[in-house]
Amino acid sequence: MDKDDLWIVGHFSELVEKFAGKYIAVVNERLVAVGESGRDVEAKACEIEPKKIPSVLRVPREEDMTCLL
Repeated sequence: MDKDDLWIVGHFSELVEKFAGKYIAVVNERLVAVGESGRDVEAKACEIEPKKIPSVLRVPREEDMTCLL
């Protein structure tokens, strides 16, 4: 795991609470974009940090995680 992935893990509960069902992008341990489309979020992150590869994921909703238990 890289630093951005570890940041996501460390802030996972907060991300689920605030951004459930949305896509997020993290660069340099910083949330840089949020949206409805992974492609749009990645594009926005690349505009902000063109020399970095963003970590992009869809934040699960509470009900998505119920089946994981």
